[in-house]
Amino acid sequence: MNQGILSTAAEAELPGVAPLLLLHQFFEESVRKWPERIAVDVPPGPGRPQRRLTTYAELARQADAVAAALGRLGGDSLVAVLLPRDCERIYSAQLGVLRAGGAYTNLEPSFPDRRIGEILQDSQAVALVTDSAGAERARGLGFARLILLAEELPDTPPGTLPFADPSNLAYVIYTSGTTGRPKGVMIEHRSIVNLVASDHAEFGLTPEDRVAQNSSTVYDSSVEEIWLAFASGATLIVADEHTLRLGPDLVPWLRREKITVLSPTPTLLRSTGCARPDLELPDLRLVYVGGEVVP
Repeated sequence: MNQGILSTAAEAELPGVAPLLLLHQFFEESVRKWPERIAVDVPPGPGRPQRRLTTYAELARQADAVAAALGRLGGDSLVAVLLPRDCERIYSAQLGVLRAGGAYTNLEPSFPDRRIGEILQDSQAVALVTDSAGAERARGLGFARLILLAEELPDTPPGTLPFADPSNLAYVIYTSGTTGRPKGVMIEHRSIVNLVASDHAEFGLTPEDRVAQNSSTVYDSSVEEIWLAFASGATLIVADEHTLRLGPDLVPWLRREKITVLSPTPTLLRSTGCARPDLELPDLRLVYVGGEVVP
C-alpha cells in the first residue's frame, strides 16, 4: 500500500464541541444530538419497492454490533467491506470498524473476482464484512479469515472500545494506478478529520439538509458526501447505479428526493442537461463540484 498525504494538524473543532480527533466522533456527536433523525435514506428502485430509512440511533446500534463482532482491533488493522451501494449497512460496517479501532477498505460487488482477491491479499485484511453473496465469493477466493454477515449480526453492545490515535489509519482507498494493479492509498484520521471539519465550517450543513450519495464507496469522493451528512446530522440519500446511468434521469430524482446538497463530477453535471436548475431543482442549494477540471 502507498502512504497517503498527511496533514500536520492533529485535531479539529465543531462549535460548542470538544476537539474531535477521530473520524467517527463526528457521527457520534450527531447521534448524541439527533438520535431519531434519519441518517440514511435508500429510496425505492429496481428490486427495492419500499423506501428504507435508518435513524442515527439505529445506525449506531448496527455499528455497535459490527464493533462487538470484530473485538478490539490493533492499530491500523484493516477490515474489508463488500456490500452493495444501496445497502444501508455499508455505512454501519465502516463505522463499526472505526469504533473497534481499525481501518476499513471498501470493495465493489461489481468488481471481478480477480480484483477483489488482489485487494484482499494486498490489504492483508483481518476480516470481511459482507452479505451471503459476498461471503461465498470470498471463500471461493481462498479468504480464510473472519467473515461477518452484516445482516445477521445481533444488536450487541461492544465492550470497552479502544481509543485510536489520530495518526492511525481511518481507511484505505484502492486505485488502479498506471499498471492496472490495485494500489492502496492510506488515509489517517487526522487528515480526514481536518477535511470534514473544514467542509462543515465552510458549507454550514444542518440536520435539515438532504445530501445525495452518488459516488461508489470505493472512491474517495464518497467520503466527503457521507461525512458532509454525518457531521451535520443531515440525511444521506443513496442514489443507485440505475439513477446515475444517464444524466437526464438524475434531475427528476434530485427533484423527487428534495436533494439540497449534490457533489457531482463536471461530467455528470454537464450530462444532466439541466439549463435552469433554479426552476427545475428548487430545493438544491449547494453543488460541490470536484474530481475533474471544471469547464
